[in-house]
Amino acid sequence: MQRWIPILFLAAAGSLAAQGTDTLGADFKLEGKAYGDDCAFAIKNPKANPDGSPGGTVQSCAQELFTGNPLHLTAGSLAPQNGVGFGPAFAFDPDLTNWRLNINSDAVVSTNGSWRAGLYKPTPPAPAPELNFYAQGISLHQLGYYGIGNATSRSAEALYQMREVVIGANGLLPFGNSGFGLFAEANGRSVDIRPDTGNAIPAIGQFYTNLSAPGLAYQPVFAQLGQGARFDRTFANRLTLDYSATIQEFVAGSSSFNRLTLDFAHTIILDRTETHAASPTPPHASGPDGGADVSKPNYHTKDHEGSVNFGVTVVQSFVPTGNAVPFYFQPTLGGTDINGNSSLPSYPDYRFRAPNLLLFHASIEHSIWGPFGAEFLSQAGMVAQNRGDLAVAHLHHSFAAGLTIHAGGFPEVAILFAWGGHEGTHTTAYISPGLLGGSGRPSLF
Repeated sequence: MQRWIPILFLAAAGSLAAQGTDTLGADFKLEGKAYGDDCAFAIKNPKANPDGSPGGTVQSCAQELFTGNPLHLTAGSLAPQNGVGFGPAFAFDPDLTNWRLNINSDAVVSTNGSWRAGLYKPTPPAPAPELNFYAQGISLHQLGYYGIGNATSRSAEALYQMREVVIGANGLLPFGNSGFGLFAEANGRSVDIRPDTGNAIPAIGQFYTNLSAPGLAYQPVFAQLGQGARFDRTFANRLTLDYSATIQEFVAGSSSFNRLTLDFAHTIILDRTETHAASPTPPHASGPDGGADVSKPNYHTKDHEGSVNFGVTVVQSFVPTGNAVPFYFQPTLGGTDINGNSSLPSYPDYRFRAPNLLLFHASIEHSIWGPFGAEFLSQAGMVAQNRGDLAVAHLHHSFAAGLTIHAGGFPEVAILFAWGGHEGTHTTAYISPGLLGGSGRPSLF
């Protein structure tokens, strides 16, 4: 049955979209024209668009292929160690008479057989209230586990597989243009953990038990609620503050726990010199597969820009006596986490895991030529079984430098070489999860 989930998600999207058939047909005509303008001339006869912008190039054709609406291809890194996913994506956003139908759907399969499929119903972007519904299934064929705590051994690595289905909704109530907003979510989460066999690295059941890997023996269905506050605002087109405080409740018998997440991010824009109009950026609430408006220019930007980013993330778990946080819902540090976020990149993926986490991060990224740029980052962090054990005296460190690729609305590709800490170096090459839709998808933990 589970192998049919991607097909069922796409079929549901098509059924819902049928309610706006006329608009959908018009959108397909616009997309067909865009392909003609951007791809038909890409090889034989490159030419300029009517507004004088570049057109008919290989780059513009590729961007139309991966970001055009209503139907396009999607490709990008799934969770680390699970390859790059490829597949179709569908985005439909008509303005109907009495209500707005905004549908996103995709189904991708990665190079190692992992897959993800989702159906998403976002609302228009702020300052109006946002309300997003989603149903997502994911199957990951290789994940690493080293035990719990800040002092685990690299030689204790074991592998497991995970399937998770998340069905729920979230919403954001902004207070005008102040930057402040209240956030809430309600999700049902079903997880299935299986051993990853057939590798040189042992399966999780060979090294660990339910005591050393809580949740290994049994994975209940969770009712997961969340609420919090956010502040996201840019001052003088130079400084962006993105602060959030979220409390989540995971309810499932003896696996129940609460989690507090504090995230304080700052971005300083160094410069921005536009050489011509850039690709339109889809709004936050356009959904993970919203892409760009096919009726507008979608060629890549050559803007010369850069930024400095720094911040801190704190995660604290509150666990009733006799309960334990399942290992698959614990945050991790090392390489890239299961949601695709970089954390201590000189260490292996998922290297440190525990219910509580502290991470300091800073980076500088700047374009060099056209879509190519360079990035340097520094991170320091730790995890802990108990909240009181979080301290700056026990931090692991990582540094990384490498190349990035930007192309207007086209997501980022990065190749980074990382060092620091006490476990050697680590080179990562990934396509940003934004290409698979970083916005609008529920977290996997």
